[in-house]
Amino acid sequence: MDKLNIELCPETGICSIIRKDGTKVDLMPDEVSDIRGASNDPDAVRKIIAEADDKFAESLKADELSQLAARLK
Repeated sequence: MDKLNIELCPETGICSIIRKDGTKVDLMPDEVSDIRGASNDPDAVRKIIAEADDKFAESLKADELSQLAARLK
């Protein structure tokens, strides 16, 4: 079961990542592109997200990082 709600806007390229508890981070298109390039490295994905919101990035579990990387491939 997916733990994150990942919404990618086709017009703007902005990606919203929303956890079940309602916490959320928005990523700019360049950050989404960076995640696609780092999809095999969970630590790199976490660092990219931390640029937007370090507390949100710290709270992500390994399976959530995997889900995010798989969705944005």
